[in-house]
Amino acid sequence: MPGNDLQITGGITQALLDALNQIHTSITAGLVGPDGQPSKTAIYMHLPVGQPVDPKMYANPWTPAGGSAYAAVTSTGAFTPAAPPPVADADAKPPAQQLAAIPAPDPKLQLAISSAFNTAQRVDNMLMVTDKGVAVAWPQRTVSIEYFTALEGMQAEPIPEPSDEIKKRIADAEKTLYTLDADGNFTGYTPRHASYRHNQKALADARSEQALAYSQAMADPVAGQAWPVTSAKYENAVTQAYNDWRDMGGQEIEDAINTLQSVGGSAAAALIAKARKMFDDYSVGLGGAVSTKVPWSYIDPVSWWDHSNHDFGAMRITAKSSQYQAGGGGGEHSFAHSFYRDESSSNSGSAGFSFFWGVSADASHSETSHDDGTNTDTSGWTEHHDQSSSATVEFEWFMASIERPWLLGDLFHMDGWYLAGQKKGAISDGTIEGQIGDVPKLLPMIPKSFVVVRNVKITSDSWGSLGSSFQNAVDSSQGHTDSSSTSYGGSVGWFGLGGSYQHSESDANGAFTTTHDGSNGWSYTSTATGGTLELLGAQIVGWVGQIQPVAPRVDDPNIGKEQVDKPAPDPAKADGDKPAAPAPAAPAPAAPAPVPVPATPVPNA
Repeated sequence: MPGNDLQITGGITQALLDALNQIHTSITAGLVGPDGQPSKTAIYMHLPVGQPVDPKMYANPWTPAGGSAYAAVTSTGAFTPAAPPPVADADAKPPAQQLAAIPAPDPKLQLAISSAFNTAQRVDNMLMVTDKGVAVAWPQRTVSIEYFTALEGMQAEPIPEPSDEIKKRIADAEKTLYTLDADGNFTGYTPRHASYRHNQKALADARSEQALAYSQAMADPVAGQAWPVTSAKYENAVTQAYNDWRDMGGQEIEDAINTLQSVGGSAAAALIAKARKMFDDYSVGLGGAVSTKVPWSYIDPVSWWDHSNHDFGAMRITAKSSQYQAGGGGGEHSFAHSFYRDESSSNSGSAGFSFFWGVSADASHSETSHDDGTNTDTSGWTEHHDQSSSATVEFEWFMASIERPWLLGDLFHMDGWYLAGQKKGAISDGTIEGQIGDVPKLLPMIPKSFVVVRNVKITSDSWGSLGSSFQNAVDSSQGHTDSSSTSYGGSVGWFGLGGSYQHSESDANGAFTTTHDGSNGWSYTSTATGGTLELLGAQIVGWVGQIQPVAPRVDDPNIGKEQVDKPAPDPAKADGDKPAAPAPAAPAPAAPAPVPVPATPVPNA
């Protein structure tokens, strides 16, 4: 479908596309390399439909620091007041019966572990490398599993043997530090090394005693007054311990230790071993009763899930349909226009794709309950077209970084290793173009961050029949003690209007909430000329992925080696167990050629 034939008729659609262009411009401006030039290995991919963020799933996750560390502080970082101690109950059971009772689980800790598990799952899906700017997840492929697979297959290349000079330095250092038997085995420390260890401990003890005495003196006004004089005792002890350490061969012993510790080995082997240990250390039991370890990840900022938190500097965008028109939004180089064209093509297959709002029995639900016990439950299907001529979209947005302490990406940037049984570039070929649709690549791109949009406000001069539907939903929820609403929208769904889930209850906080009582997760206010729709919540609308460098950089040297070293098969045994025909007898050697005999001269008669 030619891009110039695409018609974008509604003002709301144009305002949303202008907002999408602003987000894309801001994000790509930050995707630069060390030289300040645009990065050729970072990709921003937008979601056709926003993914709602339910605070119940991600609030205050568990951390290795213990429990829900973030729940103990306010949004400003200050500690929350401690809860008052429980009042003694005169009718409480005796201690023996209290010990026998099974304690109830801590709901805060359960929620913290659940939030950590949900966070780890959210950021573990692999993104497919595409060239259309659309974020697509691989089916059943995760970053942690692919990374684990790569670690298991990594093999360090052998290193050359050290020179004779290095071998002599190592032997001299060993003689300085250790005693050896006749076979060259270590049997203990040399006297100088033993003395060094004793003096090193004495120096550490003297310094510790000085620090402890200072702390105690500062807590006692009388001792503190005398500290400038009494401190000489501890200072002298530290000085004497240091002199003993230095004068009794301390520096010589440390030089020998440094020599042994600086002996070069395989950097790749060391880093592979460290990476495997880190992956194991950060794989913890977040699955609850399920005995499977989950790699722990976290997100920065930690309160990314809280749409009401304004303390970490979320940015604000105001987009207008007039800005889109004035900026030539229909140009071929407009990210929003291309994105809209591709999505329209896949959804409608025609240039006349219209902005619509769909509400069906499965996509819309409204339920109200009166105090008198009556109940109303309605659902239906309606299609609404974007007939507005002007509109404005406002919202907050920010980039949330994904931190994976279990992933050691340095490995992919170094030489000295290969992947067993694989060729060069089996993990990644280092380019965007070379990995589009290339399934065999093990870990071509890793999601590094995602874009969160929250608290969307759309003002339009005309909402058409959709405005009436919104107003009816608002009116029907008023005057009832309990109310809930669920709404789905149409194709411009990047900000919660197209297929994304919105739900709230007046007596609980859902994915889309407000701070005042009795209001829904979305609100609509009509005016004489149009109306304003607010989506009070957060959702993920795009991802940034980092293409991995060429890894591994060499083929497995054993590939093809077996075929070369393996002896050629015996053709006589090609027919299985059938005895082979006897080999033909070697031809008899040819008779030697007769040696010419010189003629014997005949004497004269």
